[in-house]
Amino acid sequence: MQAASLLAQYAAGARDFSGAVLSRLELCQVRLSGGIFWQADLSATNLSQADLQAADLRAAVLAGANLSCANLGRADLRQADLSEAQLEQANLQGALYDQLTQLPLDFDPTAARLWLIAPAAQLSGADLSDADLSGADLSGADLSGADLSGALLFGCDLQQANLSQANLSAANLTLANLKSASLRSANLRCANLSCASLESANLLNANLGRAQVRQTNFCQAVCDPATCFPAGLKLNRSGLCWIEPWASLSRANLSGINLSGANLSGADLRLACLRATNLSGANLTEADLTGADLTSAILTGAILTGAILTGAIL
Repeated sequence: MQAASLLAQYAAGARDFSGAVLSRLELCQVRLSGGIFWQADLSATNLSQADLQAADLRAAVLAGANLSCANLGRADLRQADLSEAQLEQANLQGALYDQLTQLPLDFDPTAARLWLIAPAAQLSGADLSDADLSGADLSGADLSGADLSGALLFGCDLQQANLSQANLSAANLTLANLKSASLRSANLRCANLSCASLESANLLNANLGRAQVRQTNFCQAVCDPATCFPAGLKLNRSGLCWIEPWASLSRANLSGINLSGANLSGADLRLACLRATNLSGANLTEADLTGADLTSAILTGAILTGAILTGAIL
C-alpha cells in the first residue's frame, strides 16, 4: 500500500489496516490515531512526528522505523517489534507492552511510563480505561487504584490480582478468572461479570450495583454489609462468606485475604483456614477460633478479648 492510499482511506473513515505492508513509506507528521495496524509491516517507515495515539500496533513490525517525536500515547505495542527503532522524544506514556515486545536496547520502558501487561505486573494507579485486554494474563498483578472503566477484559486471568479501589465500572469481565483476587472497595458498577469466577475473591465494601452476574461464581467470596450487590441476586444461594459480627464461618477458607479492621466479634470461625490472612486491627472479641489455622496470619492490633483459641494453630 502506498502512503497516499493509506491516508485517503483513513480520511474516509477506515481504521483497520491489519496486515498491511507499509514498509519504508514517508509518513512524517501524519495523523493515524486509533488506527488498527495489527501485524502490519512498518519496518524502516518514517513516522517522525506522526500521531499514533491509541493505535493498535500489536504484533506489528516497526524495526528500524523512525518514530522520533511521534505520539504513541496509549498505543498497544504488545508483541510488536521495535528493535532499532528511533524513539527520541517520542511520547509513549500509557502505551502497553508485554514480554514479547522487542524494544531498542537503550530504551527504558519504565522511564517512558509504559505499562507492562504480564503476570505480577506493577500497574497500581494505571489508566487502562477502555483498553482491550481480552485474554491477557495479569495473574498476581498489582492493579490497586487502576482505572479499568470500560475495559474489555473478556477471559482475562486476574487470579490473585490486587484490584483494591480499582475502577472497573462498565468493564466487560465475561469469563474472567478473578479467583482469590482482592476487589476490596473496587467499583464494579454496571460491569459484566457473566460466567466469571470470583471464587474466594475479596469483595469487602465493593460496589457491584447493576452488574451483570449471570452464572457468576461467588463461592467462598467474602463480603460485608457495605458490599453492594445488583438487585435480584439471591445472596443466600451464592456461597458468599459474610464478614460481620456473629458470622457463621466454620471451616471457611479465608487464607491470604485482607481482613484488616474487620468486625468479626462473636464469629464462628471453628476450623477455618486463616493462613497468611491479614487480621491486623480486626475485632475478634468472643470469636470461636477452635482448631482454626492461623499460620502466618497477621494479628497486629487485633482484639482477641474472650476469643476461644483451643487447638488453634498459631
